[in-house]
Amino acid sequence: MVGYSEVLQTMAAMVLFSLILMTSNKMILLNSQKEVESDAEKRAIAIAQTYIDEARVLPFDDNTVSGIPAKIPDDFTSCGSGGETDKANFDDFDDYHNWSEDVDWIEGSGDNAFHVDIKVLYVNSPDFDMTSGSTNSKTVYKKMAVTVTSDYLTDNSGDKIEITMPYLRRYYKQK
Repeated sequence: MVGYSEVLQTMAAMVLFSLILMTSNKMILLNSQKEVESDAEKRAIAIAQTYIDEARVLPFDDNTVSGIPAKIPDDFTSCGSGGETDKANFDDFDDYHNWSEDVDWIEGSGDNAFHVDIKVLYVNSPDFDMTSGSTNSKTVYKKMAVTVTSDYLTDNSGDKIEITMPYLRRYYKQK
């Protein structure tokens, strides 16, 4: 009877150890998932900021590339690429309107982990709202919204989320 009791105690200890091990593994897995999600959010923000930085150093409008238009804002062009199809040829801020492309997590890896969509619209003060913005109703304000999506960007219930970074630009004359 003494040997049978020791076997039962050993089996109970093994079951208890298995439960502890399974709980530990689940916590490690959850921590790893959160780490990947956090890294994906940081990368998405960095990607969006890169596009904003590229666009904000360009002239405000196609008609401001070579000088100051006579009638502001009436002489501004509609938002859009103005015929440029390659991002390397963009020569003004609103050329990024409707730009869309896939971006690798690690440059050159070909994994296309992130998708970028960019909108640039004329907006009005005081709210500068994109929903009431327009490509043709010209103002001295243009707002860029860079949206980054990825399979790695999810909320706590596993639904995909978008990272959207806005940037407001105002035209002012330089003498």
